[in-house]
Amino acid sequence: MNSRVTIDPETTSWIEVYRRMTEIVIPRPIAVVSTVDAEGRPNLAPFSFYTVVSSNPPHIAFAPHLSGRTGQKKDTLRNIEETGEFVIASATEQLAERVNACAAMLPPGASEFAHSGLTPEPAETVTPFLVKESPINLECELVEIRAYGDQGGAGHLIVGKIKRIHLDTEVLNSEGQVRPEALQAVGRMGTDLWVKTRETFPMPRPE
Repeated sequence: MNSRVTIDPETTSWIEVYRRMTEIVIPRPIAVVSTVDAEGRPNLAPFSFYTVVSSNPPHIAFAPHLSGRTGQKKDTLRNIEETGEFVIASATEQLAERVNACAAMLPPGASEFAHSGLTPEPAETVTPFLVKESPINLECELVEIRAYGDQGGAGHLIVGKIKRIHLDTEVLNSEGQVRPEALQAVGRMGTDLWVKTRETFPMPRPE
């Protein structure tokens, strides 16, 4: 018979809970979130707590945490609170190192675009920039923010309505579908592990 470890979040460090959760909920897609502050300065940051919420109308969500070091809101959350807009770009194998570079602790006002070597490109309906090198960009308008705590590590769920979907034709097939082998998306596992998405297998839904 298998033995089992049971964790009580009420009596366990939130850091340990975070580590186990990020090792359990895998693989996680990565949202590369572009925002601007009230002065128009750009910010770019990756988040792996990220998912689809609705298709009709299209809504998407991601969840930045309060800083584990300071307990303060990160730039992305503050910027969206101020402007109500953001762009989500896809992380791919070709962009993985530059996406990871966007997670660096930079001085206030410094641009992750410049630091990572990614290129800002004007969007159609929102002020934050598209990521030119990413084959997929979603322009989003804030719908709501829900807070789940006020200490370091507490999540804030950000839900946005998708206003525009930009798809590079090089990742599409003749029917307009995204080809996963062309997109080569990457995701997060636990610890410092990332994952590729090249290996797939068909599993038709039962009737």
